[in-house]
Amino acid sequence: MRISPRCPSCLLNRVYMEATLSTNDQKKIDKAVEEALKIIAEEYPRKGINAIIATRMHRRVYEVLGDEDPYKKLKDQANKITMQYLPEIKKAIENSKDRFKAAAKASIIANTFDYGVMGHEVSDSKFLEFFLEKFEERLKIDDLDLIMEKCRGKVVYLTDNCGEIVVDRLFMEEIKKLCERLTVVVRGRPIISDATYEDAIFAGVDKVADEILTNGKGAIGIFEPELPEETRKRIYEADIIVAKGMANYECLSESTLPIAFLLTAKCEPVAKSIGVDVGDMVAMLKG
Repeated sequence: MRISPRCPSCLLNRVYMEATLSTNDQKKIDKAVEEALKIIAEEYPRKGINAIIATRMHRRVYEVLGDEDPYKKLKDQANKITMQYLPEIKKAIENSKDRFKAAAKASIIANTFDYGVMGHEVSDSKFLEFFLEKFEERLKIDDLDLIMEKCRGKVVYLTDNCGEIVVDRLFMEEIKKLCERLTVVVRGRPIISDATYEDAIFAGVDKVADEILTNGKGAIGIFEPELPEETRKRIYEADIIVAKGMANYECLSESTLPIAFLLTAKCEPVAKSIGVDVGDMVAMLKG
């Protein structure tokens, strides 16, 4: 998905947020915003992929701030909050008629743990209440029957946010019952609120997946030039790629690979691209 007219303001909103998370130094904050503006001004006319532009922008902002992980406290908080409510989330899945579909929906609801998206609010301490309410709703796009059949082969699971990855594990457990091999891919370095290897271990993903790989240098989403060879190989030989969240959608929406996009549409450009409304839950198979 290419950058749209609504994206620059959201990108800058996130830059300001992470700068203020990192420092009270107004000169650093001003410089971070200034550098972000330069990159957006350079990249916007090229109409590239939004997540890749965002990756370049955040890396430069982190350099200015001298901070490798401005979201660290928020990420840890999201993981702990979700882990606290995991027994109730498990119960909701276990009481459902179809555990695979219920676990998939749970992971889609958890995709709301996304800090810095303009107009989107993370539920945090009220997450369980929010979760149980959303759990009763239908998916706007529901290809889960087809997705489940594809999961009987080799599966690559592309993770997204912290907090979310804790619930992802429950869906991974259902996939693991069906698949030949489950490869989980996390970010190779900290970037925004996305999950890294450390977060995967916290969530217990290593106890479910056959292997945990990274996307290399920690791009937001999948940026093929940076993928380690083993990760690239797994992606191209997969029977299905389960791609969580908006950034993975932005990077792979034009791909011809077999991809199941599981997400909550949290912004207008992504919702419009998919053909749903903001707030809708999606499990869409392409390729």
